[in-house]
Amino acid sequence: MDRVGQILRALFRRALSEYGRDAPTLIDIIIERAHGRLEPRIGVHFSNGYRTWSPLSPSDCYAFCERHGTWDLAGLRGALLREGHPIYAQMRHEHAAELIRQRRRRDELEMLRSRDGVANLLERLRRQADALDNDLIWRQREHPNAVGGEPERRRSDAGRRLWQWWTQQRDQLASSVFFLRSSTEGGSRKAQERGIQLLKQNLAPPQRQQFDRYGFFDVVGGSTGKRYRIRNGRQMNIEQLDKNGRRVCGWCFFPQGNLVAGDVMLAQKMALELYEIEALNIANRY
Repeated sequence: MDRVGQILRALFRRALSEYGRDAPTLIDIIIERAHGRLEPRIGVHFSNGYRTWSPLSPSDCYAFCERHGTWDLAGLRGALLREGHPIYAQMRHEHAAELIRQRRRRDELEMLRSRDGVANLLERLRRQADALDNDLIWRQREHPNAVGGEPERRRSDAGRRLWQWWTQQRDQLASSVFFLRSSTEGGSRKAQERGIQLLKQNLAPPQRQQFDRYGFFDVVGGSTGKRYRIRNGRQMNIEQLDKNGRRVCGWCFFPQGNLVAGDVMLAQKMALELYEIEALNIANRY
């Protein structure tokens, strides 16, 4: 590909990255002569009024002009438009397909996280039910003749009610993905995107790369130097890791208000880095 074709693709790519799924239609290609201290430049004009420019030197155009047999600005502009329209159309198609693939991958990851969340919650409920049931058993062993046969019946009734309650909670959680989705999403789509943008602006480059690639980023506690992993979400999304990167436990804390996930994760990051001990003192460990 000649140099001017590479410049065109770079300008098209800039417009696609700026507008995403709402990428505008290409209308015109503009070539401006050198003016004063300003170098010649090439620009692309789109249907929504957006324009973007790049410097252009005569040597950039030589191979293109030779290939199309045109040596004046009007002929060069016409040739660029004829070649630019199919290139931009193909790039728009590829960009839209990539956005669909990214959305599908995010949905799949979110579903996996939701399933993991259901499993974790059900395991917690099971442990709580077992602990309460064991507590009743030990009470009966310590006071076997307190009411003469009554403790056994009361323990059995309490255990049965506890098991029924736990089963009901399990069925409700397992049958409704909406429960978990509502706990991780909030605000309009635009608000969520702005929250993620603000979060990325405040992440270090390695954290930003982690988040873009895996959907989480690691934080070092400001007081203890322990390592935490903050996953994309609004609650139950913080893991404490050991020196080998294995999960030690989970922590749950978040700021007040119905904030979007990006704002919540930014608050969690700052809390762990600046007020680690205070944050963990009010957090729930699981």
